[in-house]
Amino acid sequence: MKYRYIIMMGCLFILNSIICAQTTKVTGVVVDESGEPLPGVNVVIKENHGTGTITDLDGNFSIEADAKQSLEFTYLGYQKQTVPATKGKKMKVVLREDSQMLNEVVIVGFGTQKKANLTGAVKSVDTKVLASRPITSVADGLQGAVAGLNITNDMGGAPGQKMEINIRGVGLEDIDQDGTGSKASPLVLIDGMEGDLSTLNPNDVENITILKDAAAAAIYGSRAPYGVILVTLKKGDRGFNISYSGNVRISQPINTPNMVNSYEYALAVNDAFTNAGGNSQINTDRILALMNGTSLPDVPYLQYGIEPGKPNEETGEVWWVGDQQCWANTNWYDVHLKNASYSQEHNVSMSGGSDKFNYYISGRYLNQNGLFRYSDDKYENFSLNGNFTIKMNKIVSVYWTTRMILDKNQKPSAMNDLFFHNLGRTYPLVPVTYPTGEYHTSSGIEALQNGGDQIANGKSFYNQGKVIIEPVKDWKIYVDFSSRIETPNDTRQFKKIYNTLPDGRVVPIGVLKDVAVKHEVKGDGSFNVQPGAGESYYEVGNGRINYWNFSARTDYEKQLKKHYFKILVGTQSEYYSTSYSRIGSSKIVSDDNPWIVNDPTNLTSEQKSEWSTLGIFSRLNYNYAMRYLAEVNFRADAASRFPTDKRWGFFPSFSVGWNIAEEPFFEKIKEKTGWDMFKIRASFGSLGSQNTNSFYPYFQKMFTSPMSDYVFDGVAATQLKAPAPFSTNITWETVQNTNVGVDLAFFNSRLSIMGEWYERKTKDAVGPALPVPAVYGANVPKTNNAELRTRGWELEASWTDRIGKDWSYELYVTLSDFKSIITKYDSPNKELSKYYKGKDLGDIWGLRVIGIAKNDQEMADHIAQHDQTAIGNSLWGGGDFMYANLDDNPAITKGSETVDSHGDLTVIGNSTPRYSYGIRGTLRWKYLDFSCFFQGVGKRDVFLDSPSFFGVSGAWQRSIYKEHMDYFRYANHPLGANTDAYYARIRTDRNNSQCNDHYLQDASYLRLKNVTLGYTLPQLASIKKYIKKLRIYVSAENLLTFTNLMILDPEALGSSAQAYGIGKTYPMYRTFSVGVNVMF
Repeated sequence: MKYRYIIMMGCLFILNSIICAQTTKVTGVVVDESGEPLPGVNVVIKENHGTGTITDLDGNFSIEADAKQSLEFTYLGYQKQTVPATKGKKMKVVLREDSQMLNEVVIVGFGTQKKANLTGAVKSVDTKVLASRPITSVADGLQGAVAGLNITNDMGGAPGQKMEINIRGVGLEDIDQDGTGSKASPLVLIDGMEGDLSTLNPNDVENITILKDAAAAAIYGSRAPYGVILVTLKKGDRGFNISYSGNVRISQPINTPNMVNSYEYALAVNDAFTNAGGNSQINTDRILALMNGTSLPDVPYLQYGIEPGKPNEETGEVWWVGDQQCWANTNWYDVHLKNASYSQEHNVSMSGGSDKFNYYISGRYLNQNGLFRYSDDKYENFSLNGNFTIKMNKIVSVYWTTRMILDKNQKPSAMNDLFFHNLGRTYPLVPVTYPTGEYHTSSGIEALQNGGDQIANGKSFYNQGKVIIEPVKDWKIYVDFSSRIETPNDTRQFKKIYNTLPDGRVVPIGVLKDVAVKHEVKGDGSFNVQPGAGESYYEVGNGRINYWNFSARTDYEKQLKKHYFKILVGTQSEYYSTSYSRIGSSKIVSDDNPWIVNDPTNLTSEQKSEWSTLGIFSRLNYNYAMRYLAEVNFRADAASRFPTDKRWGFFPSFSVGWNIAEEPFFEKIKEKTGWDMFKIRASFGSLGSQNTNSFYPYFQKMFTSPMSDYVFDGVAATQLKAPAPFSTNITWETVQNTNVGVDLAFFNSRLSIMGEWYERKTKDAVGPALPVPAVYGANVPKTNNAELRTRGWELEASWTDRIGKDWSYELYVTLSDFKSIITKYDSPNKELSKYYKGKDLGDIWGLRVIGIAKNDQEMADHIAQHDQTAIGNSLWGGGDFMYANLDDNPAITKGSETVDSHGDLTVIGNSTPRYSYGIRGTLRWKYLDFSCFFQGVGKRDVFLDSPSFFGVSGAWQRSIYKEHMDYFRYANHPLGANTDAYYARIRTDRNNSQCNDHYLQDASYLRLKNVTLGYTLPQLASIKKYIKKLRIYVSAENLLTFTNLMILDPEALGSSAQAYGIGKTYPMYRTFSVGVNVMF
């Protein structure tokens, strides 16, 4: 096999040698219309784009070219010029200012259109936003780049962490709040094949187009109800190029919690217990004495939690360990997190070709190291990409794309969902080590270092072939087939780990504390495993995913004087299958070389599923004199997820536009004002959605599970559970889109403005059926009975200009907003914690706070009028919240916590991110370029129901940070009075941690996402034969953050739906990079 590749590579080099004919030196100068020389103009040979140069400071250029070739001149803000090469005399080329925005070609579904003729909500992304800075994934680079494209990462900056993406807001994801709904994510197509932005090499991307509304996305049918992201990969061109880009990165954790010292911690814990009616837990006198350097000879090892005493009568032990008896000022975030981690990325590409054949081949290696000091958490990605085009003759062209992606995500098994939960709860009293040098049991370090790893390996192979036939001019036939094969594999190991205690005994310890031992198979086939002390465990999972996509279509376009027509018809089919198997065992012979042995106690699971779709589509485009525009789309889809008689859905859409700037009466306005473009457009359409994660929602399913109550011949029996009721009426969810937009351009398109208003109605969403009496004995199957309405708007503006011959700059701004409301939902009780008709998604119900009582008498007076015992206990006093009474009942209550009976609860905020924006600026001077990018959210409310915010939310739920010390205290407190505190009295109960507006946080933010400074080396005669282009740069990510949010990072809040909860996420990074881009 390797010899085939060697022969192929040799042929490519020979081919390039043949292409390169004898050349001579061509010289010239490039000027603008006023005769001023233009430096930095790109000059390439039209027949061989691999050969090129740029003009110097005086606009001069020199290039080797054949007399029969032509030169292309391109420059920001000016029209491209193509002129024949002239040898023997100096050329003079004049560039004119460009209004090319009107004729820009945009990639749309199954084709291209001129931007001026678009009638749907379509946005083409300038891929300079990806190329200008080092990014881990394409999704990172798109954040803030497009209005209405929302890219978030609430789960922090763990290596390989994927971003969440939606276009124009969420759908009714998991509408029944039981984990069976599907995400309202856009369809991502990479060269026409479904893919993943998180693993795609940003350097391979040529073009990105966002299809936002139904008119634009309708051609893709049921897979695209929430928009489409079209990614076009780079292809080869004439000539020969080799490019390399690489960077090294240093990342630092940001916005990590500031833990208090042991004395403050002890005071706060004791206050929390006594304020709730309990007893002090920690001897603060001992801690204070040790802090002051006072010796305590009777307890020489107090700081290690070791207190001598009488031997235990049963075990003979002469010591005991208690974390609350220790003393140390340990900041566990500083202990576990490194100050910085190192990462690297390398990209190599080769491209070339001729009129008949071209190719683009690239490879990437990314190594992203994590921040943890005592573990090896990292993400690695290796990818290969090949893109080949063969023009068989004047009629037939063949395209083939192939990609391979290998990625590996590794972290300690101890770093599971509960790791950050426990890290924040580890007492600062606890030292890192015992006096023997052994790590303290509660430090978790031994588990991280020696407790085993979990490793996820991904292998993805993509292949796509396409044939384009053009029998006659303007009539084309397309046939393409694509396949994706994924073979994910993961392993998880928990090794036996031990601690040597100060008396010399070696004892086994568990991976995590405070968690009951569990070994069980969950409903999704995964295992819930928590090995106990001294127990080994090993688990292996293997999967395979097959995806096939076939499409055949034809289009024909015709220009009849001022009338333009284009019609497209086609069909598309998809097939998707998955198979997963998993086995786990506690019977491990060797931790160093684990393997699964056959044992009846092993956990096993296996899952197989498949689905398919079939679609028929058509599109008709018409415009008259580029003035009056219309587009009609039709799509019919069938999906295997629905019953036979419910499988087909029919989804039309249409859009219209009026390009007022092309009207004859507008010519004088253009001349007087510089108003180049004025287009208004509107669209309406519907798309089908398969809003269910179940592949067979209309089948009855029977499950087996082990039984512990019955044993036959020494083996636990297996039970077969009766199937749940199912629905034969479940069918398509319909997503209707209405869009109105305006496109404006001024001053030769230096200023461009785009505005959109939209409404999206999700009808017949799959939701819960009406509740039935418990005696029914089963859950009622779901049905299509819910609706959601989302309304929003978007604004984009850009300004591009030059100042003299040396300076140029760009400014690009995006701003968008949306709001979603449930307009139909079967919820007779209308519980506030669940969905109900009329609910704004993201609404936060809570109590309003009048203030903090300054003393016991003030609280007693308040309680006398408004009894608060119904929302807490009877222990209310000075320093506690006085809640507002908002209903006719004088007592403070929550009613039944329903819409019709909510007591004193009211809507105090909304957690939906509002007014998302991005600001990108670029400044160039000669060979220097500087860019910066700001991104943020203008409004977002969050209530952080977590000890990470409260400090203490229960007897053993303590995560006390510096901010938490601003709690109410009287004058006799060791830390002094603090009656104007932000926090009420700290308590172990929930009296003061009810959801309320005083603790409602403002999570809006402005973040300086990126700053990059680059230098492009001038074309020096001594090196231009060897290096065509060289750019070096330095870059910084997440440099500054402006927010009112306390304690946490506004982009890494976590989620209450996750096991680790709010505020217990991997830290975000601040990253500094140095990189180089070079073309040979």
